[in-house]
Amino acid sequence: MAQTEQNSRKGRDIICFAGCDWWYHNRGLFCPQVIIRLAKRHKVLFVNSLGTRIPSLRKDRNAAKKIARKFRSIIRFLRKVQNGMYVLSPVSLPLSSHFGRKLNTYCVFLQVKLVSTLLGFREPVVYIGCPPALEVAKKMRNNRFMIYERTDLFEEMPGAEKSYIAALDRELAETADLVLYVNRALWDEGVKKNKNSMLIGHGVDYDFFVHGAESKFVPEDLAQICRPIVGFYGDISDKTSDLNLLEFAARKLPDMSFVFVGPVSADVAGLRVFKNVQFLGQKPYEQIPLYGKEFDVAIMPWNNNRWIQFCNPIKLKEYLAMGKPVVSMYYSEIEPYRDIVYVAKDYDTFVSCILEAVKERDPNKVQERRERVRNETWDSKVEQIKAAIEKGLRQSSIPNLQLAVQELPR
Repeated sequence: MAQTEQNSRKGRDIICFAGCDWWYHNRGLFCPQVIIRLAKRHKVLFVNSLGTRIPSLRKDRNAAKKIARKFRSIIRFLRKVQNGMYVLSPVSLPLSSHFGRKLNTYCVFLQVKLVSTLLGFREPVVYIGCPPALEVAKKMRNNRFMIYERTDLFEEMPGAEKSYIAALDRELAETADLVLYVNRALWDEGVKKNKNSMLIGHGVDYDFFVHGAESKFVPEDLAQICRPIVGFYGDISDKTSDLNLLEFAARKLPDMSFVFVGPVSADVAGLRVFKNVQFLGQKPYEQIPLYGKEFDVAIMPWNNNRWIQFCNPIKLKEYLAMGKPVVSMYYSEIEPYRDIVYVAKDYDTFVSCILEAVKERDPNKVQERRERVRNETWDSKVEQIKAAIEKGLRQSSIPNLQLAVQELPR
């Protein structure tokens, strides 16, 4: 079976140590979107996130839920999810000591080695989306081309051991054969240390969101909510969302419905007291455009912190592909879109922007927003990544890799 699968693929095999879990995280993220497309031409082993932190039952209100979903992921172990793509949920222990990390590294390495051997992987490209995977990748590094997806300031993840994650991140950013960036500030810093650094930005599943926005279907849990709807989809978390801002806006705009679609990891008790605030819970990725299209205004209520400073939210381009008026608190990556997005720098301006955006009636603005991201598709991003991989393989000093570059699609 492995040989038949290999014959149907035309590119180098890829082992991806993802920064998310295939079974419960948002598949609209950078890593899944890129890997899904690479799997059309390459055989891929997608290794679910090894994690940057251990949930604390005492400090994390959702710790039990996170542990349960991780357990459900692990018992799946290895599954084929599409032609050319397998998902592995390796077994590891919740240990953060030096010995515990070493033990987990060896344990995960053995599982990945066994599975990749059974699947017929030979000299695969190693793609890393979370810093802890570096320790496993080092054991596999001989004659391998390594890619690092540096999409966030990983050490700023709440609960992460900052010094440990920062050290791994630094080593990856300096030594990887190709480093992918979506944030200019991170890239400006990284390219000085590694000339193989590429500022690529996020893509958007353009046709998916455009077609979804044109659907006549209205989700049942949205149908009875009073308009205008000020909407947000995604994780409501302390690291990204300014909850005080949201409470301020809900209080100032009692005649507008504030609708949140997605998981809630923050304490939102202060928001739940407002009658005009609705939490609809997490929805499958396939349904997101059906909810987003019902927003009269789409918001991005970001915190002013280091996580936001060094990120680049994917949902901006998704909102724009649906043609929605967007109101956002300022962050550096919004600069290229300031002419088509309502940008606020304080609470009062955020509310004023919502009031202005909800009055929009110009269909030309809808089309203008869509046109701005029409060519920013994930397909176009993956073509750029493929070209960068091919260039890197050609320039590699590793003989096996120089020969294997002929297998890459042109």
